[in-house]
Amino acid sequence: MLNVKYNIKGLISGIYECQKKIILNRKFIKELKADGLETSHLELENEKLKEKINSYQSELKKQYQFSY
Repeated sequence: MLNVKYNIKGLISGIYECQKKIILNRKFIKELKADGLETSHLELENEKLKEKINSYQSELKKQYQFSY
């Protein structure tokens, strides 16, 4: 049971970290677009981070169901 709690906390931390990176990337994208520079690499990274969040959320749902 204790291991499941740590795993759940780890998944939640992973989601928060991905969200922070997405927010930072959005700021960089705004700045780069203002300068007229390419932003596709950051937009692609944001999409990958969103997929990672979805993966974490589905794993979190599985873990949460079995913890009770």
